[in-house]
Amino acid sequence: MLILAQIDDRSGEVLGHALEELMTLGARDVQLLSSVTKKGRPGYVLLVDLDAGLGSAVAAYLATELGVWGFHVLEADHRHFEMVFEERIMTVACGARSQTFSLPCKFFFHEGELLRVKVERSDVEAVQRFVRETGKACSTDAIRSRLEHEVRTNPTTPELRVQW
Repeated sequence: MLILAQIDDRSGEVLGHALEELMTLGARDVQLLSSVTKKGRPGYVLLVDLDAGLGSAVAAYLATELGVWGFHVLEADHRHFEMVFEERIMTVACGARSQTFSLPCKFFFHEGELLRVKVERSDVEAVQRFVRETGKACSTDAIRSRLEHEVRTNPTTPELRVQW
């Protein structure tokens, strides 16, 4: 199910914490969109994607924590890809220096076919810091692309090595 709630009187800190809490409650995804409400006031539209069985707990949270008076339940036929989380060990070598990173990876499948591998941004940034320490410049996009390519082309190999 998809819950849509309108919020017009909460701070960014409260809303940021709420997004994390909603994920902890079991939401599959949460999005917060900026909006303009009556009389030109700033507001937000909150979208929470969750299994129907979690609706009551999420509704209670929205009321108690965010002061939501009501919400909309949008009937949707949301289809999720199969997602598998697996850790890969990646040794990154730059010249004579190397460092080993533990990379939690998301593998997205559709009908048994691997569609995509995703490495989290914070892990990409850690590899980028190491590469920069060796005197090489490299964008996060280039780092992400290289790491994800290595994992995707070697999906069952638990330990990989990349030379920069």
